[in-house]
Amino acid sequence: MPLSGTEVRVGVTGTVYVAPGGTTPPANISAAWTGFTDLGYTSEEGVTAARSMTTEQVKAWQSIAPVRYLITEVGEVFSFTLLQFNRATLPLYMGGGTVIAQGGGSYKLSISSAPTIDERTLGIEWVDGSITSRLIIPRGMVTETGELAVGRTDSVKLQMSFAAMTPAAGTELSYFLTNDPAFA
Repeated sequence: MPLSGTEVRVGVTGTVYVAPGGTTPPANISAAWTGFTDLGYTSEEGVTAARSMTTEQVKAWQSIAPVRYLITEVGEVFSFTLLQFNRATLPLYMGGGTVIAQGGGSYKLSISSAPTIDERTLGIEWVDGSITSRLIIPRGMVTETGELAVGRTDSVKLQMSFAAMTPAAGTELSYFLTNDPAFA
């Protein structure tokens, strides 16, 4: 492929969406995020994605190099820091739960001492001019959170990592949608 600056992409702006596990994600790049919640502002770093694969070598007496590799594990983790603190973001950070109105403008989120799996569907969308790209994680959960710091000189940040799980049906751990002409 020749060098082409027209194929350099920047996530100028973007959105992180979440929905209950099993929610049907948009079928194509122009479909609406029906049933999803926009999680609001994220830190200026946006979203990072890390893909991992663990392999085992098959060695043979007749060769000093492996003759085959077996894939024993694959993983995808998406990390981001939410800046908005509300009834959608805090339960996601805390591993689930529902915000309950207590009356008089008071609200409560109970954080369980016996947590269960808070399965979600995650969508990440970013825009660069007229190009929109989406990364869909049909099934996963928040597996790690950063420290929750509350102080006078900075905003409260909800740092988390969302790990993909094998979907209930099919084999797509995640998938990518775009209207980018570089993919034509």
